[in-house]
Amino acid sequence: MKALKNWFERLLEPSPEDHRRAERLTNLPLIAYYWDGSTPIAHGIRDINALGAYLITDQRWYPGTIVLLTMQRTDCAVNDPDRSISLRAKVARIGEDGVGLAFVMSETRDSDDESGSQTKEADEKTLDKFLRHLKASNGQALIEYALVLPLIFLLIVNMVNIGGFMFAWITVANASRAGANYAILGGASVGSLSQATATQVNTLITHDISSLLNRASLLVGICQYNNGTLTTRLGTCGTVRADPEPTNFVVTTIDVTYTYVPFIPAGFQFRNLNVYVTIPPTTIHQQAVMRSIQ
Repeated sequence: MKALKNWFERLLEPSPEDHRRAERLTNLPLIAYYWDGSTPIAHGIRDINALGAYLITDQRWYPGTIVLLTMQRTDCAVNDPDRSISLRAKVARIGEDGVGLAFVMSETRDSDDESGSQTKEADEKTLDKFLRHLKASNGQALIEYALVLPLIFLLIVNMVNIGGFMFAWITVANASRAGANYAILGGASVGSLSQATATQVNTLITHDISSLLNRASLLVGICQYNNGTLTTRLGTCGTVRADPEPTNFVVTTIDVTYTYVPFIPAGFQFRNLNVYVTIPPTTIHQQAVMRSIQ
């Protein structure tokens, strides 16, 4: 009768193939400690299930070696009763970066480990509870990651677009100053250089902003204030400042306007409410003023 009972137990026992197919949990907030005569060091757990785990370690124990492990969650408070468990495991295989362990459940839960301290070993029920909590925590972390991911993506999009806007703003400012500096050359300049034409100044500014997108939106205005007379040489200018010494100096104003278009356009936006998920197309206006001797 006893032999028949043992035969049924062996028949119903899961095969090694079923063991290997048991669900394994990976990427877990879980570390393990074991005592080898020195100060315990935290080791990573690559994967784990109810039958065993893969321990990341430099140790290469012989297959069949029994190791007492203390596994500890890193996502729990120190006083959480389900934070850690201790159990014995047998070395089943040796890998390149660690060892594969098969859990050994003993009938007696209280035992002395190699360090001489008494450790309460987990039984199958305790291990199953620990793994269920660990799996729930892993699922919660995945949900949190899924919720945070759009915000991270939005942050990256805005970093790229705002960075592009700052680059465009600096480029337009430099182009307007370069245009103003070029426009005042001539007349009283050393060597009696001829004064730059409006077309030449416009070409210089256009070349300076050639690295920007949407270059077709560039508008250049060139105006001169000479002894009370305002002359528009190209386009239109905004506010033109009069010189306090109009009989001695000519004031040249370079007015540059450029429309910045974001590198990454918004996936959705509410223009009627003036709500954008990233920086909208924005007009950059820079004005440079210089004066020269008549």
